[in-house]
Amino acid sequence: MTHEITTLLQDLRRAVLTGDYGQLADLVPALAQAESQLDRCDLQQATALQAQADRTASCLQGAMSGLKSARRRVVEIDEAARGLTTYDRNGAKATLPCAPPTSRRM
Repeated sequence: MTHEITTLLQDLRRAVLTGDYGQLADLVPALAQAESQLDRCDLQQATALQAQADRTASCLQGAMSGLKSARRRVVEIDEAARGLTTYDRNGAKATLPCAPPTSRRM
């Protein structure tokens, strides 16, 4: 069973590294099922599985961080397209419209 989990962790990590996020929908449930059927393993096997799981978790955290950054950037671009947000002398928020790009003027 540890070989199956090792293979699933490798596939999961590879999917994250290559951006094949659609494959995660199949791999995660398979990994959970394999984990629930995990036989007793010796210390060496458990240590190897833990190291591989840690590497995979690190990749997943990096991917999540990248996705969050991309979402923030899309929001920034959208806000910039609406105009410049500033404050008037009374402290009230004001948005100064910007001219649309020439491709949108017509």
